[in-house]
Amino acid sequence: MGWSGFARIDGVTWQWMGQSPIGNSTTLLSSEITPTSTRFSVLAGSVLFNLTFLSPIEPSDWVKQSLPFIYLSLEAESIDGQAHDVQVYSDISAEWISGNRGLVATWQTTQTDSSVYHRAQLQSPEYMTEINNIAEDSTVYYSMQTVTQLTYQTGQDSVVRGQFQSKGSLTNQQDTNFRAINNDFVVLGISVDLGTNTNFLTPVVWGLGLVRDPVIEYTVSAGSTITQNRSSYFWTEFDTISDASLTRSSFVQIDSFLADYSNATDRANKLDQQIMNAAQAVSSEYADLVAFGTRQAMASSDITVAKNSDGTYNTSDVKAFQRDTGIGQRVNAVETLFATMPIHLYLNASLLGIHLDSLLQYQSSGYANAYAAPDLGNAYPLASGDALDTHSRGIEDTGNMLIMTLAHARTTGDGTLIKKYYNLLSTWADYLVSNALYPNGHQAMGNTAAAQQYQVITTVNFCDNLQISNPFIAQANATTYVKLWESLASSSGHLLPTYEDASSSDFALMYNMYADTLLKTNLIDQSVCIPLSSAAIYSSQASYYSNLTQLAGKFGLTYDNTNSNKQANSAWTLFTAGSIASVSSVTQNQLIDMVHTRAGFNQTTGDFPLIYDDQTGNSSTTNGLASPGQGAMFALLALT
Repeated sequence: MGWSGFARIDGVTWQWMGQSPIGNSTTLLSSEITPTSTRFSVLAGSVLFNLTFLSPIEPSDWVKQSLPFIYLSLEAESIDGQAHDVQVYSDISAEWISGNRGLVATWQTTQTDSSVYHRAQLQSPEYMTEINNIAEDSTVYYSMQTVTQLTYQTGQDSVVRGQFQSKGSLTNQQDTNFRAINNDFVVLGISVDLGTNTNFLTPVVWGLGLVRDPVIEYTVSAGSTITQNRSSYFWTEFDTISDASLTRSSFVQIDSFLADYSNATDRANKLDQQIMNAAQAVSSEYADLVAFGTRQAMASSDITVAKNSDGTYNTSDVKAFQRDTGIGQRVNAVETLFATMPIHLYLNASLLGIHLDSLLQYQSSGYANAYAAPDLGNAYPLASGDALDTHSRGIEDTGNMLIMTLAHARTTGDGTLIKKYYNLLSTWADYLVSNALYPNGHQAMGNTAAAQQYQVITTVNFCDNLQISNPFIAQANATTYVKLWESLASSSGHLLPTYEDASSSDFALMYNMYADTLLKTNLIDQSVCIPLSSAAIYSSQASYYSNLTQLAGKFGLTYDNTNSNKQANSAWTLFTAGSIASVSSVTQNQLIDMVHTRAGFNQTTGDFPLIYDDQTGNSSTTNGLASPGQGAMFALLALT
């Protein structure tokens, strides 16, 4: 993505962002990452620039949370006590709108009463299509509130940037020669002349947004070919058809977004402080992980509504869809949503509910399988239905769905999903009874008989790394399940990765014990897994993990030692840390520190990955770079 920034100080040009042959290089003095922001301090000669990239997180305001815009702000200050003549500039290129740089783009600049914004889109957008992880039906916006000495220009990168380098201002003209993105790369630039001073502490603020409408095509049920074109929730702020036109609504929303910068910054700072204070109470390393994971977790979802027949938005039907970013294009991949769950529970558990609703509705009518679907399709943003119809994932996905549905209901106090989809949830519980040796159970509907029947079914997922080789015992009741599990799954005070194989040196992280800790279901204190008291069960596992860390790779324990790849998983490591948090802060911090070592490792390319080699830290492009599964970093915070 082309995104550049320059400053002209006393007639000399400096580059503070991007890769361009124009200007002198600045010096990076410091950087800071918070849950909502990334901040850099850079030195350009005798002027210090403080840059902030703010991605607002507004978990209780779905209009703002669904608005796909971020802020870039710049503050300048003289460090030598002398006044300096300063102009600043930033641009984006049309590379934001297509992964095929040979396609033709169009662009336009608009001035409103309070702002200037550029927008660009493909001449022939491709509906619901991605190329190289870039949406082909999007419109990119680059904007700024109207301020004194603001100028703008569109055109070839060397021309527009050269204009700023030589004059310190732009021409307020538009290049109308629409062409391929990579043909004399067009940039959309905005500059401001700050004048001559020693301090320029009033921030210069650019707004960057990438808008699509609709954002999701959703197949409403497995038994139907009916699809919905669903829009981002922020469009509901415009409740008339005329206001909801793309052009008018865009500039109204941009004006509102830019005007909200000061308040948005205050809200972001308060949220950062809340999250970081809570995380610091665990450890500074844990606070880092929470800061690294927050935006990755929140950036991969679209909060959506469908339209009524009259063109208005149905605000009673809100559903969210998560892209399996960093792994593929699967829609609401259950295992990734399960990993994301802690951040949703911590920030606003209703966010988890609207993700679950889209999965539950699809499967509530006409879905042929007795187990839960693994996703809603593999070509985001087309939520066309289960793309991986496979029984091999049935136990894990079914257990995850039941756990998440219960976690949502208990955290919010809202039992609507359980009531609405009770028959489906009951079918899944029956499936686990028939297909697993592990128990599960919680009474949510006042159905005492069902509660007794399913008393220990959910533990199916607590130890899902156990490889079952024993035949299913028909009509087994809860007591039989527990005793059978005790006899097969435990040895010398810890859980085995393979039933009845105490001689093996293999191990696995029993990360799904986290669900028992999170939900306080106390299933494991019924002597499940190990015939000891609850505290002893968790303590013995904690001691076992602590011993294993002595043999671990530099970047952590492999989550399943029976897998020859020897891969660590940041999400499952944090789930494991959360499961033993109350009994061993030492082991908890050992696990956290391993993930922290990888998160701060700068000798591999790519964003904070979900899965990586435990010895080298290497991770492939399909192993969760920038994955929303890093919401698992909130595993300890969600416990409170």
